[in-house]
Amino acid sequence: MRTSARNVFPGTVTKLTRGAVNAEVELTLDKGERIIAIITNVSVEALGLSVGIKATALIKASWIVIGKDLEHARLSTRNVMPGTVDGVQQGAVNSEVILKLDGGTLLAAIVTNASVRSLKLNAGEEAFAAFKASHVILAVE
Repeated sequence: MRTSARNVFPGTVTKLTRGAVNAEVELTLDKGERIIAIITNVSVEALGLSVGIKATALIKASWIVIGKDLEHARLSTRNVMPGTVDGVQQGAVNSEVILKLDGGTLLAAIVTNASVRSLKLNAGEEAFAAFKASHVILAVE
């Protein structure tokens, strides 16, 4: 599979909760991190998803929000993942921030250079990635 999404995370469906229209899918990544996705029940059926099925989460880097000190933050997003800044590639307006999650998975986020400066996103700094469950695209082979 080739994709333009910078974040491509293989894992296993570990929980599936259906609602009237949508389902909440918990995907446990190969390195142990968990991602929550919200997809339609029609998509669950089309993909053949059930607990134990291998799937891949795809998340565009521009959908990731980077923050600091979010341990006890109350946010409207289901996915808040701690990590350490692994590197920053600065561009003219935006930077690509690579966050090494606590399990070791690398996650890419695109943030403004102003945010990189104000958050002091330097290699070795602790930070969090946050993204909505509805921004997670699931794929199967």
